[in-house]
Amino acid sequence: MRRILALLALCAALLGAGGAGAQSIHQPIYGYRAGDIWRFDLAANTVTQLTAWGYNSGPILSPDGRHIAFMSTSADYVAQFEAGKARQTAGSAPANIWLMDIAGESFRLAADQAGASARGYLRSLPSWSPDSRRLAWLQLDPLVQDLDAATLQVHSLDTGETSTLLGNVNLGYQGVNIRMPSLRWGAGGIAWLLYTYLQGDTNPFLFINFFQPSAGAIAQYNLGLKAAGDNTVRDFEWVNHLGRSMLGLQIQDHWEALDPQSGSRIRLLEPPRLKNRYLAGGLQLIPRSVAKGDGDWEIHWHAAAGGNIYNTGYRSARVNRNDRPALSSDGARMAWRNGDRISTWHRGIGDVDRALASDASSRHAFPIPQPISVVWAPTEWVTTGAVAPGGAAQATGASDSSCALPSLLSAGTQAVVSPGPANRVRDGASLSAEVIGRIQAGVVVAIEAGPVCADGYHWYYIRNASIRGWTAEGGDGEYWLLRR
Repeated sequence: MRRILALLALCAALLGAGGAGAQSIHQPIYGYRAGDIWRFDLAANTVTQLTAWGYNSGPILSPDGRHIAFMSTSADYVAQFEAGKARQTAGSAPANIWLMDIAGESFRLAADQAGASARGYLRSLPSWSPDSRRLAWLQLDPLVQDLDAATLQVHSLDTGETSTLLGNVNLGYQGVNIRMPSLRWGAGGIAWLLYTYLQGDTNPFLFINFFQPSAGAIAQYNLGLKAAGDNTVRDFEWVNHLGRSMLGLQIQDHWEALDPQSGSRIRLLEPPRLKNRYLAGGLQLIPRSVAKGDGDWEIHWHAAAGGNIYNTGYRSARVNRNDRPALSSDGARMAWRNGDRISTWHRGIGDVDRALASDASSRHAFPIPQPISVVWAPTEWVTTGAVAPGGAAQATGASDSSCALPSLLSAGTQAVVSPGPANRVRDGASLSAEVIGRIQAGVVVAIEAGPVCADGYHWYYIRNASIRGWTAEGGDGEYWLLRR
């Protein structure tokens, strides 16, 4: 099975690379500004407005680089707002979802307001499937649906049809305004964050939901973080960690990688890096968290290139799509939206080229769905693989089972395999995870994360010079790993 999955992943990468490889190094940048979608052509030094509604936001680039998705506040709601019949909201406004084919810059509607009540459908920012053939979003009609009755919708580019993947989705705690959670779709499934109260608590806790479309299964984990806490999750992205798809959580000054199968969390020694999806080389952008004088945090973007680390000069409030920089198809430049301009940083030069000023003005300041910065070539997040010693935590999930043997080990220590059969090493903390190797009796390993209680065993993430992965501490009344 592992070989089959690897072959499928390789085929998908080759197909995607064909699309990305067809891109010119002069591929234009698509970005949001003034409530519309624009094309910024660096080669011709021109800027072209592609939409003229004034209430659009986006774009969101597909992983193969062939399509963008964007949102558009519904015309009915805009008319109600301008007539004084709808109030301004700090939450989500009723919105449609559009698709644009980049090759011909042609547009088509993926989701409108047909069938909605007078209030209209509230929709989350959509997210592309890893194969670029589907688009997913959360949807709620607040006049007829309660906050625990939202739906997860998916639109197929192949058939042009939209269907419901999941019903009765709980949107968690909401204030006066409803703010639809953002989705992230990766190889590990569709993920979204939500806050909800536990009995007896006055502060909502932060939860993470995972839905795996292929299996139709949903899992929820309590991250143990409160909304008002200083260590709450600021952003989250799917990351490639040592060949596995995990969810990267930015928690103020550090990142953690969360396993969607077990809920285990590993503290990363370095932030994940943003790179061109189809290039082995090229820039890798590093978002470093830096404390500000007012007690808040900001992101300073550095670039790794040719063994050197450069300060690009770009700072943003967050890592998410609103502030995320873009990378060129040749991997040599990065870009970000800077007011009415696109700013670019050139590989190895260390200077910033600010160009393409636009004198366009926005006719409407509200209501515009959450905007996105700019997109250029397809990107992905990868970790360096380095894990902080003793920096693991466990998210509590309903799938946790009781473990008969008390745990005697801890992260940041060493252990030795006890005499007897070899210990199996798996790529996840469960019996259903793939066996990726074995460690023989007498072998010493470093424990980097754990324990994770699953399937009746305590699991630890171990590493030595030849292997790394999850292994069980013991079972049937005996310990297979001993403290060294």
